[in-house]
Amino acid sequence: MTNAFETKKAQFEEWLKTQPLSIEVGVTSASSALQGGVLGYTLGLVNQSLEKQAASIPNRPSPLATGSFSGPPKVLALNLAIFTAVQGGLTLAVKRFRGVDDIQTNMIGMLGAGAALSLTTNLSGGGVGSAPGHVKSTKPQDYLTDALRTGVLFAVLNGAFMKAGQWFTGTNASQDIYYYHTNCMLTSLGLEKYEKNFRKGMLMDDCLTLLSDSALKEVRIPPGPRLRILHYISARKRQDATHGHQEFDKDVRVLRV
Repeated sequence: MTNAFETKKAQFEEWLKTQPLSIEVGVTSASSALQGGVLGYTLGLVNQSLEKQAASIPNRPSPLATGSFSGPPKVLALNLAIFTAVQGGLTLAVKRFRGVDDIQTNMIGMLGAGAALSLTTNLSGGGVGSAPGHVKSTKPQDYLTDALRTGVLFAVLNGAFMKAGQWFTGTNASQDIYYYHTNCMLTSLGLEKYEKNFRKGMLMDDCLTLLSDSALKEVRIPPGPRLRILHYISARKRQDATHGHQEFDKDVRVLRV
C-alpha cells in the first residue's frame, strides 16, 4: 500500500512538473493550504481542550495575548492555511525562477509566509498590541512593520535550521534539483536507499538516459535493482517515443543549460 502511494505521488509530481508555472504554483499552494488548514483546525481543537481543562483550575492567571498559533479551530485553520499556501507557492516560484532549491530560496518563501501570517492574524483580530493593557493599532504602517519583522524572523530561523541540518547530515540542498528525476525514479521503484549511490557517483538527471549496467555496478548497486532501474529507463524511452514527444529528455537537457 505504501509503495503504491509513493508511486502515484511520484507520478503526480512528474506530471505537475510538466505543467505551466502558474498551474504548478496554484496546485502546490492549494494542496499546501489544505494541509495547513487541517493542521490548524486540529491544533485549535487541542487548544480548546486545554482551555477547558485550565478553566477548572481555581485562581488561574488570565491568558496572555492571542497569537498566530492560538485561538479557535477556524481561526487557526485560516492562519495556517494561508501560511502554508504562501510558503509552498512562493518557494516553488522562486525555485523555478532561480533554478536552484537552496537555503536562500526557502528563506524567501518563509519570509513571505511569515509576513502573510502576521497580516492574517492582525486583520482577523489578534492585531498588533493586542495583549492585555495595550491598545490595538489600526495604522497600516504598524501592520506592515509587524509583517516585515515576522517574515524576517521566520526566514532567519528557517535558514539557521536548514544550515544546521546540512551541517549534521553533510548534504547540500542546492544540488537536489539535479537529482529530481533520479529521486522520483528510485521512489517509484522502492529503491530510495540507493540515492546515496547515485550521488556518490554523480549520476545526475542528465545521466539517466546514458545509464548502463557497468555504470550502476560501479556505484555498488546490486544486480536486481540494476535490472529494475535499466528496465524503467528503457520503458520510459519507449513510452516517450510512442507518444511522439521527448518530455523526459527535454527536462534533462534543461539541467544542462
